[in-house]
Amino acid sequence: MAVSRSKNTVIDREDLRELAGVRLRESEELLVQGYFAGAMFLGGCALECYLKLAVCGTLNLSGLPAIFKLHDLEALLLYSGFDLLLRGENSKAIKQSFDTILDGWKVDGRESLLYSNPTRRNEKEAKRFLAALRDPKIGVIPWLLRMMS
Repeated sequence: MAVSRSKNTVIDREDLRELAGVRLRESEELLVQGYFAGAMFLGGCALECYLKLAVCGTLNLSGLPAIFKLHDLEALLLYSGFDLLLRGENSKAIKQSFDTILDGWKVDGRESLLYSNPTRRNEKEAKRFLAALRDPKIGVIPWLLRMMS
């Protein structure tokens, strides 16, 4: 049984799961509409939500503690407990996808998707980024969902 929600909980697991799916669908729609930077940003947000969901599962929590209100995908992967699995021999393609996402999704600094000129992102880059997120065989999100089940 998961530990119950406390006053330090930011969001419960079911809401986090729903939010992750919504952000992924929003990113797909933005790609179709030609908003490539927005598609990448919301795709990264979706992965962030799925990683936070994995952290909750690993720690047997019903909701995300405020201490995990961060945007560092590598740190969230580590806290999820799946870091070593991603870096394992059988996960080379998934690791490559994760690296693609890390290269394209930054929330701090000059290269941030939040603060850079959105016209600096193109369709090819956005499609590659979203494929790294959602491809059934090599996508990080499907892999993460398999690891959580």
